[in-house]
Amino acid sequence: ISQRGGLLIASNHISGLDPPLVGFAATRELHFLAKRELFENPLLGWLISTYNAIPIKRGATDRAALKKAVELMRQGEALLVFPEGTRSRDGRLGEAKPGLGMIALSTEATIVPAFISGTNQPLRSLIRRKCRVIVNFGEPIGPEHYRGLKPTKEGYYSLTREVMERIRRLEESVLG
Repeated sequence: ISQRGGLLIASNHISGLDPPLVGFAATRELHFLAKRELFENPLLGWLISTYNAIPIKRGATDRAALKKAVELMRQGEALLVFPEGTRSRDGRLGEAKPGLGMIALSTEATIVPAFISGTNQPLRSLIRRKCRVIVNFGEPIGPEHYRGLKPTKEGYYSLTREVMERIRRLEESVLG
């Protein structure tokens, strides 16, 4: 994980433990998007705000949250995004939203695909050790790789689909 420059880490999402664990594995301070409802709980809202969470409204395009994400990329910060926009209940990768592509094409940030497993069964991981928590980072995708894409909805989806395919390959390398 590069320690400098605008960076998007794009990961699957299976548990509320994913943001801090990916952040710990990245060895770089990360910002992340979190559903707005989490901020309604005063304690949780304070905690996740302290650790760089940006509230985002789900189910619609939240222009303010996306603008903040673009601003962070332009300032050389790192942002963890979950391209699917929500946690997977069954652990399988789902359909991704275009936000990742929009942020990347607007800022020419480097994208690092990531796959996390085992966080959906934390007690099993700690007590029985039958399930390990793994965070696997893929090869970075530099802006030179996607510079030819147009900043349109199709361009955003195209880039996001490619990143999801790389996350799938990481999943296969981890889970077999």
